Amino acid sequence: MGNEDFILEMSGIHKGFPGVLALNQVDFQLRRGEIHGLVGENGAGKSTLMKILAGIYSQDSGEIRLEGHVQGRLTTRLVEKLGIHFIHQERQIVPFLTVAESLFLGMEPSFSPFKFINRRQLERQAEAVLKDKLGLNLQGNRLISELTVGEQQLVQICRALLHQPKIIVFDEPTSVLARREADQLFRIIRDLSSKGISMIYISHYLGEVVELCDRITVFRNGARIDTLDTDGLQVEDIVFRMAGRSLEEQFPAKNSQYGDPLLTVKGLTHRSQFRGVSLQVRSGEIVGVTGLMGSGHSELAQSLFDGDGITAGSIEFEGRVISKLRPQKAAAAGIGYMPEDRRRQSIIGTMSVRENITLAGLSGISSLGVIRRKQEQGKVSSLIERLGIRTPGSETAVSNLSGGNQQKVVFAKWLNSGARLYIMNQPTAAVDVGAKAEIYALINSLIRQGAGVLLVTQDLQELAGLSNRIMVMYRGEVIDELDGHNVTADELMVSMMGGRSE
Repeated sequence: MGNEDFILEMSGIHKGFPGVLALNQVDFQLRRGEIHGLVGENGAGKSTLMKILAGIYSQDSGEIRLEGHVQGRLTTRLVEKLGIHFIHQERQIVPFLTVAESLFLGMEPSFSPFKFINRRQLERQAEAVLKDKLGLNLQGNRLISELTVGEQQLVQICRALLHQPKIIVFDEPTSVLARREADQLFRIIRDLSSKGISMIYISHYLGEVVELCDRITVFRNGARIDTLDTDGLQVEDIVFRMAGRSLEEQFPAKNSQYGDPLLTVKGLTHRSQFRGVSLQVRSGEIVGVTGLMGSGHSELAQSLFDGDGITAGSIEFEGRVISKLRPQKAAAAGIGYMPEDRRRQSIIGTMSVRENITLAGLSGISSLGVIRRKQEQGKVSSLIERLGIRTPGSETAVSNLSGGNQQKVVFAKWLNSGARLYIMNQPTAAVDVGAKAEIYALINSLIRQGAGVLLVTQDLQELAGLSNRIMVMYRGEVIDELDGHNVTADELMVSMMGGRSE
């Protein structure tokens, strides 16, 4: 028998794939009613361990005990019967069904020998269940596609609760949530913990992991490095265990040799999001732009590439005014844009790594509309090697890569196009600390080769660690400009909230 304090024990779990040791004798224990964080860089082994728990993979060796009982071969159907449920980053609910239909899918209340569904009864039950279990007021006849991402996730959680779960696994649950929705989710998770439900919480947002979880298990290179109580734990402690280096060591030395202006913006005004914005980015310089949600910084980044919503002001690139800015015109001039939502706006998941890399620079590898394949493959292979893109091959669908490697593909796309100015909107969102360090090194190599970077992010350590200058926006206006060489995260926060730097 296992330890009665643990609802789940995974002991000596070993898993290998051809040429890769994914898990090396891993031990993991989950206490009853505990919120247990699982952290590690992409490829560290945490996802593989959870896929074994989900019945998607089977371990090569090792033992799994649930409530003290040894489990044989797990399957996805058996895992659900055992009371283990997964809340995934990609919400697994059908967008064209109603809230009620999604909640009771496969277990609909019915009447008459012909099993007709009483739709109004279904909707009333859905509303009552959502209110009872999550305190959520949501109409049962609303379409899933009409809900916010946070509401969709709560429907998925409520569906799991209908099965009296013993364990719930949350996989990157806040990666696309607004702060208000994330706070609501945290309240629900704590409430479920108080009711004795055990939870495994996987996230790259280490601050929220420390805030929410009781204990944290750290993975690196397929091994469990440590399991720690969160009381008194600092994010820096976790980063060091995950990456084998300190937080400060992630940031390269800043360049201080600047060239001529690349981008000059004067009095730029959007129809609703920002007004009177003026800034300049020089060759070899990283200029940060930040602000609280709704301050206009994210919309500024996009408008500087696609021109959408601009009603006044001017944009100059390398001394030439760009009128009627559009993405094609910006890209042709030498401007690359890395949007906040790379999966929807920056990569085409069904296309290969090769196709994504060459998409913005086809004119350089084609003649009379025909792509020169040998030249294309040579460029792609060179960029994959230069940027350290971890992929089985250039023909692999880009959706199969980790978040960090997808972002490297976006870098490669704009490098291939010959971009000289990079507008980066949240470039390390949902990327682990190891991939972040690699991306920071890529940014540093770009500016040392004479490119300029407009870094738009709310990551204060990232801003302070990379930027030469930082523009702070508040309610649509630039209210502060800070020297990035000696600014602190605390000073940035004060400025973002409407205070002024001394």
